[in-house]
Amino acid sequence: MNDNHLFQLEDEYEEDEPTVDSTGALLMRFCPHDSSMLYPKEHKTTRTLQYACRLCQYAEQASNPMIYRNTIKKEVKNVLSKVSGAIADDPTLPRSQNAACENCGHHEAVFFQSDTGQSDTLALIFVCCNCEHRWVK
Repeated sequence: MNDNHLFQLEDEYEEDEPTVDSTGALLMRFCPHDSSMLYPKEHKTTRTLQYACRLCQYAEQASNPMIYRNTIKKEVKNVLSKVSGAIADDPTLPRSQNAACENCGHHEAVFFQSDTGQSDTLALIFVCCNCEHRWVK
């Protein structure tokens, strides 16, 4: 693990404790006066990040400007390869009689909405009820 990503906030009232766990996730900070949670807040004049108590006037300077980390655990590739052909037998899915399969020419297909991972919108995924060919519309 890289030690440059670990940091500690200095607190004059208690011992220095790491503010990240072993996975690098940020831990919560607490006010030394009333033990309430400290919230991230911008210091308007210096435009710096602080952790401030909402009950008293206590605030401490943040040594790291990061308040949230979004870690992508899995990159979505082709969603069609993950759709089972047996899904065409699912009676709970809606069916279309107007879907023309490019593979066999059959007109009945089940469909559902799913995230394709290629844009921020949902796409309709069709599965042919005859040959289990899959396509996105």
